[in-house]
This record gives sequence, C-alpha cells and structure tokens, in this order.
Amino acid sequence: MAEKLSLGKGGIEDGELKDFDKKIKTYITHNKGASWELIRAPQVDLKGQATNCFMEDHCSLHLQMYSHNPNHYAPPYSQESAVGVVMAVGNIGDKMEIDKGARKGTFLSRDGGVTWSEIAKVPLIYEFGDHGGLLVAAPNTASTREVRYSWNEGKTWQRL
Repeated sequence: MAEKLSLGKGGIEDGELKDFDKKIKTYITHNKGASWELIRAPQVDLKGQATNCFMEDHCSLHLQMYSHNPNHYAPPYSQESAVGVVMAVGNIGDKMEIDKGARKGTFLSRDGGVTWSEIAKVPLIYEFGDHGGLLVAAPNTASTREVRYSWNEGKTWQRL
C-alpha cells in the first residue's frame, strides 16, 4: 500500500512527514501518466538465483532518482535513438533503500521498463552508443581500471 499525505486546513498534519524518506517507492507509467504502478522486480538476480520478490508481497524494484542521492548514483538513463533500452541503479524490496551502505545494483530494461534484469551487484555509471547496440558501464562509487561493455543490448557483457 502506498503512503498518502492528507492536507488539512492548516496544511500537512503533524506527523505526516515523520520518516517520509523511509517510505519512498518507485512507480512507472506507460501511458503518459494516466495510470502508475510499482515496477515489477526481476524474477532472478545476476547469478540466476530467484529474487522471491512479488508485488503481492509489497516487493518491487525501486530506482534511484535525483532526490535522496548523497552517493551521486547515476539516474535512470535512456536515449531516443536506443528505443526501449533503459539502465538504472536501484534496489529490490518494499521501499527505496537510502541509508548509507544500503545495497544497490544496476538494472537494465530492453522494453521501456516493462521487464528488468540485474546486470551488476554494484552501482554503475553508463552510456549508450550505436542506437543501443553498444552499452558501456563502469563502477560509479569506486575507482576502477575496468570498463564493461555489451554489443547485444546487455544480454552478455565483456570487461576491458
């Protein structure tokens, strides 16, 4: 159940914003905002293990946006020339994990956000080339000498 704020005569009632940042969830729309829904989490993780995350149990995928982003994770990213391809940093659970040290992964959708797969167990920064035919990513929160790339819309990844 999503949280709701009630606006009374004097504005937001006392206590309504208490722990608000601990109740953030990510929703998606596919019809220009006419309706919104939670993002269905991938069925399996990067290693092929079941995530056991079901919307019926109030579990979904939550993507890191611009707010509550002290670690400067890359926001969800897509390009007009890479139709349907979206990459984002986030977590699976009942809400957005914003605490320091919260586990974040990197997720990829090839169908405009309808389905998602986990491509890394760490936050990555990413870029697209060749109309989405080339995806490039590297760790975002730690120094590295390695770049990851995919020539097939993220189905397989190589390291350079």
